[in-house]
Amino acid sequence: MSIDGRQRVLIVGSGWAGSTLSRQLSPVKFDITVISPTTTTPYTPLLASAACGLYDFSLVETPIRTPSSPIKYIQGKVRTIDFTRKICRCRPFFPELETERFELSYDIIILAPGCLNQTFGTPGVVENAYFIRNVPDAMKIRTRIGEIFEKASLPGMTAEEQRDLLHILIVGGGPTGVELAAELCDLFEKSYARLYPHLRGMPRISIHDVAPTILSPFDAKLQEYALNSFQSRGVNIVTSSHILSVNAQCIETVEQGIIKTGMVIWATGNRATRLVESLPVRRSGRGLPRILTDQFLRVLSPVEKERKGDYASEDVYPEAYALGDAADILSASLPTTAEVACQKAEYLANALNKKGLSASSADQGEFHYQQKAIVAYLGQRDGVVEGSYEGDEGWTGQRAWMAWRSKNFWWTRSWRQKVLIVAAWLTDMLVGR
Repeated sequence: MSIDGRQRVLIVGSGWAGSTLSRQLSPVKFDITVISPTTTTPYTPLLASAACGLYDFSLVETPIRTPSSPIKYIQGKVRTIDFTRKICRCRPFFPELETERFELSYDIIILAPGCLNQTFGTPGVVENAYFIRNVPDAMKIRTRIGEIFEKASLPGMTAEEQRDLLHILIVGGGPTGVELAAELCDLFEKSYARLYPHLRGMPRISIHDVAPTILSPFDAKLQEYALNSFQSRGVNIVTSSHILSVNAQCIETVEQGIIKTGMVIWATGNRATRLVESLPVRRSGRGLPRILTDQFLRVLSPVEKERKGDYASEDVYPEAYALGDAADILSASLPTTAEVACQKAEYLANALNKKGLSASSADQGEFHYQQKAIVAYLGQRDGVVEGSYEGDEGWTGQRAWMAWRSKNFWWTRSWRQKVLIVAAWLTDMLVGR
């Protein structure tokens, strides 16, 4: 307990799960501390738009530490956790303090450390590719786009050199990669066509994915619609593509050999953090290693007890919960999306606010994920929406684009951001990016 009698809640991570939970927990009942290497929470659905100039970067992230919030923040990383003694061993997230260590005690711990970029061991990805996981990543992408256009404008550049330099290759055909390609199409066809008229027709966009199709979470008809929509605007879709290496000016694939490019954006794959890999917890056995929890989001211990029915106290760690991309419910295999993270965070905040330390007791209702419509933008006011219930075949076209914009609007958490986002839409419509 803290000095004033409130229960000490330690939240590890500041992504969608950690941020949502910290804002919905009662500050009257809990002394809340967030420890994370990053000082802000990014609005990941808006990163592609920000990278392509639609939004100011200040609109797509929110600081954890604010004057009006009672939440305590520590910029650091958790190294180990003693679940029995309820102590975390941590280090500051500053290069000059690499060897420093400190401990944090807690009454309740919530693990939401998120994931890292998965490169699948592909040579050259870390050194030469760009990622799109946070605001600094989006800034680097925007800067590089400007660089390749200015380089292509230098005297003496041949048409072939310009085309190679202005070829942006995206690895990953999921919603992130697809929406990034869509935003690049909008940028090149409107604002950059006016800004660089001498390079009109030169920029190229390619999407490579190892899967046999793009947008795998969507229905086959919507996947086909997205494929046709992109191809009609000259976006090159390469599925079943196996990348061997990424270099500064090209990639090499099994199927096509050397492909020249001025920029590779790696928008695929999640990798577990070192903390998740080292904790003495039960983890999922296939694919991404994730912390396994029961239906109340309680962290499961490594040793499974044989029994019928619900979990007993020796199966779970006391007052330890896990959510976000780094966690999954046993046998549930829920997707690593912001929607799942937020629903879990809202459930757990409500349970803790009502019950406190007894939030995981058997009389607390289990968590049930409510599938909502999945939306993806395809560019030029086109999109696809996967229905949220059985029998809903989804929708396409401008109606889907409006649904995508509406969803992005409501993801933001302050009316200031909502007003500025609408202002950005109007500016783009009237004068471009």
